[in-house]
Amino acid sequence: MSEQRMKWGGPGEDYRLARIGRVGGNQWADAPAGAPATGVSSPQEVAPVWSPPTRKRSIAWFEIIFTIVGVAALGFALFGYVRTGGLPSTVLTGVLALIPLGFIIAVLRFIDRWEPEPWVAMLVTFVWGAGAAAVVAMVINTALQTNIQLITGHSGLTMVATASIVAPIVEETLKGAGVVFVLAWRRHRINSLIDGIVYAGMAGAGFAFIENIQYFLRSSEEGQLMITWFLRGIMSPFLHPMATSFIGLAAAWGVVRHKSGLAWVWTLPLGWIVAVLIHGSWNYLASTSMERWFVFYLFVEVPIFIAWIVALLVMSARQARTIANGLEPYVRTGWILPGEVTMVVNRGARRSAVRWAAQGGRAAKRAMKNFQRLAAALGMDEMIHRKAGRHADRVAQDQDMLQQLIASRDVFLTRTRSAHANRQIGR
Repeated sequence: MSEQRMKWGGPGEDYRLARIGRVGGNQWADAPAGAPATGVSSPQEVAPVWSPPTRKRSIAWFEIIFTIVGVAALGFALFGYVRTGGLPSTVLTGVLALIPLGFIIAVLRFIDRWEPEPWVAMLVTFVWGAGAAAVVAMVINTALQTNIQLITGHSGLTMVATASIVAPIVEETLKGAGVVFVLAWRRHRINSLIDGIVYAGMAGAGFAFIENIQYFLRSSEEGQLMITWFLRGIMSPFLHPMATSFIGLAAAWGVVRHKSGLAWVWTLPLGWIVAVLIHGSWNYLASTSMERWFVFYLFVEVPIFIAWIVALLVMSARQARTIANGLEPYVRTGWILPGEVTMVVNRGARRSAVRWAAQGGRAAKRAMKNFQRLAAALGMDEMIHRKAGRHADRVAQDQDMLQQLIASRDVFLTRTRSAHANRQIGR
């Protein structure tokens, strides 16, 4: 192995060694003033002190079980739709439901662009919303609607009460339960409020997707398919994701903003109440006359939606500054170069870096994207350590991510240099 490959820390070795000034000691010892919360000292030229690795989950049992339950329920719902509406109609309405779903996912991925959540975890919450939450909600809503009808004997009152009270409470509780379970399981991997919003938004998107198929099938039998598609798919595609996002926001707030591990006791009910109120107010107005609903939609619902979208965009933009601030200790101690920070928090620089790494092939491009994601996560985790205090599990995870970051850097540097050398030889 060459001397260059033996050096610890990847590129900018002269810069690092100049900043470090000395070699030796335990790389995981208590950090000096200004070091990151992970507790790591500056990187070393010699081999690091090695310690036996801690046990890690080899099989994601929680995600597997959650997915199986969600997929089974989703399959049950689709089978029911095929039996009642026929296969051609179900396929057609499913395709129509995919259009607003694609738009919702695109928006959620955009606001989560700095440190995107893994697709597998997002799929878990999606199938929970589309499967378990939707099917169970359908059963409970129908049962309670029947009970209200028997008690009141008034069909109009029953419909309004079910739509504006029963459905919001049942549906937001079921969607939110899945989101809370996922966030609790991944609590040390949640490093921003946006993470909670994205997971909740995916659960809401899944619920809206399967519910849209149901409404589209019903309206197709009445000859009003395109009207219903426009009302639900164009005018109100974000109702479920927006409402449930407040539950995800509240759950994530308790994880990343408070030192107390019991902060969710008050943040979660508050988020649930907001979600139910937004959902219930929409359903109530939808149960009234078309003229009244349209006025409410234009002057209340649209402004609320615009405010929600603007808030998400502002939060996403501020996240870049948060990452930059969190990476300062890593720059001071030499783990990350100043130019690499720009490569992480500037969208243009991010794209340029990925294009540059692509010269080294798919592995180099993948390593660059992984480097950017890991650096963003480390920066946000550093700010969590400052606000909520250090937690042993999160510190251990950050130490592991730092080593992955170094390995990713080594991959894209080695492969791009090799590709450059090959091009020089070919000239």
